[in-house]
Amino acid sequence: MVVASLCCLFGAAGCNGAPTSDGSGNELRSAAATVAPSPPPARRTEAAKPPRPAQNVVLVLVDSLRWDMPWNGYPRAIAPWMTRFEESSVSYTRAYSISSTTARSVAGLLASRYPSEMVRNGYFFTHWYPENEFLAEILTKRGSHSFGTYAHAYFFPQSGLNQGVTDHRLLEGTFLMNTSEKNVTSERLVAQAKTQLGLAREAAKKSGKPFFGYVHFMDPHSPYVPHTDLPSLGNKPRDLYDAEVRYTDEWVGKLIDWVLESGDTSVILSADHGECFGEHGHLKHGYELWEELVRVPLMIHVPGAQPKRIKLPRSHIDLAPTILELMGYPKGEAMRGVSLVSEVDGAEPKPRPVVVDLTRDNLQDRRRAVIDGRLKLLATGDDKAFLLFDVEADPREKHDLVGERDAFKRMKRLYSTLSEGIPNVEIRGDAVKLRDAPDGRRW
Repeated sequence: MVVASLCCLFGAAGCNGAPTSDGSGNELRSAAATVAPSPPPARRTEAAKPPRPAQNVVLVLVDSLRWDMPWNGYPRAIAPWMTRFEESSVSYTRAYSISSTTARSVAGLLASRYPSEMVRNGYFFTHWYPENEFLAEILTKRGSHSFGTYAHAYFFPQSGLNQGVTDHRLLEGTFLMNTSEKNVTSERLVAQAKTQLGLAREAAKKSGKPFFGYVHFMDPHSPYVPHTDLPSLGNKPRDLYDAEVRYTDEWVGKLIDWVLESGDTSVILSADHGECFGEHGHLKHGYELWEELVRVPLMIHVPGAQPKRIKLPRSHIDLAPTILELMGYPKGEAMRGVSLVSEVDGAEPKPRPVVVDLTRDNLQDRRRAVIDGRLKLLATGDDKAFLLFDVEADPREKHDLVGERDAFKRMKRLYSTLSEGIPNVEIRGDAVKLRDAPDGRRW
């Protein structure tokens, strides 16, 4: 319980040349970045594309990485390697995490479920129970090796996030609320990940089955530690954060470049959530679902796939089914998401709504958001109040459009329909008082 309280208390440049659009939510890379294949001659039947061999997949999440990085127009060149990687990948420029805290966003990603419908306890430092089926459990049943590389107490085995993982490791000395120089972990994390990757390749060679790895970089997470070996960007919180991103960028690049050398591994790069620096009076993350907190970078790099940008909203709910398809496996029976592989391969992306879900716990009230096209509806508490934004025209969410009656009524109907399809599972364990919950409410 003390741990939960401590967690609470502390808790566009890029493309060369102008991109062209295919008219379906995609932006193809310019000729300077990639050359699109020529169309086939008239009246000639193009041969069917052979199926892609099953891929190993490595998921890399950078904790607290905001969406407004250099490839989305941020003026500081704080992520040169990731900017180049974005140019060579399928990049989703309007991707959303499932929630605004690590425990909920990662659990939802790995299960392809919403936190509200998952079996859990009622604490900020959430425990997930075995009834939840995570990606690694499905892979174990299929005979595939999986590993995880972490540097934060969120991933202690008692969280339940290690379910099914063959090789689950935290950096030696990991503890909660690390504010010392040991808080700088990217270099050691890469060294450990390379060791685990080597073991995963050996296991895959023996079994003939692809492997899955998940590496979670922590350095951009608060507290923001200065890096004396890098030029100073200033002393304000965003300056220190930007320096942390710049430091982490180098090590993310070293790891992913090494992973891609084999040519048989796909890489997904994203963030578990974003970070606030005073927007809407909010600092750090959790508690709310503003764009700064839940809109995240998402890049999928599959050998042979043509780089492009997809502008339609997408969610991390889709990542576990995507990983399974890349590995040659069917989607898990309980998974809600839709694999992104077909649109990575060039299929026309179809619009669909995105749900962002923050469950109530002992420190946070309940929040939920629905994004459909350019509109985003935010619900507070037990759907007692709503805010509506055009997040394409107003990504900083400064102009509430609830007064636009037709748009609000449409989004409210969509919100109600989607929420009715997400069961509210009651918490288990201690009779903890959930933040602002009505008497007797256990969710």
